[in-house]
Amino acid sequence: MDVQQLVSEFLASDHGSQAAQALADQGVNPDDAQQMLGQAAEAAHGHLEEQSSGLLGNHAGGSFLAAFASGLVHGDGLVKSLEDGGEGVLSGRVAESIAEKMGVPPDTAATIAAAATPYLTSFLKEKLA
Repeated sequence: MDVQQLVSEFLASDHGSQAAQALADQGVNPDDAQQMLGQAAEAAHGHLEEQSSGLLGNHAGGSFLAAFASGLVHGDGLVKSLEDGGEGVLSGRVAESIAEKMGVPPDTAATIAAAATPYLTSFLKEKLA
């Protein structure tokens, strides 16, 4: 799938609307939210394309282990914890991309990614199913 098509479809979807609301709840204005979500979708597209080459971003291992461990501690079970770990990797990629390409401080980018990635992940699961 073309990156612009993915971005457009995500932003126009219910998942995109819910992600925009999650960012609004974090104090992000609507125009900035749309730009950030577009960048998040681009990062997800890049992640999907690079997945086979093993390029998961600078903090992929830490992102995976943190989310995986959190899932286990919360009693999510092994399979759900593995899914959480994968979402943690994507969240890390989104945060890296937003910080780098939009000049957002890394801690702010991590908060934005944490708010938006669950909606992006749900969208991608439906899209790729």
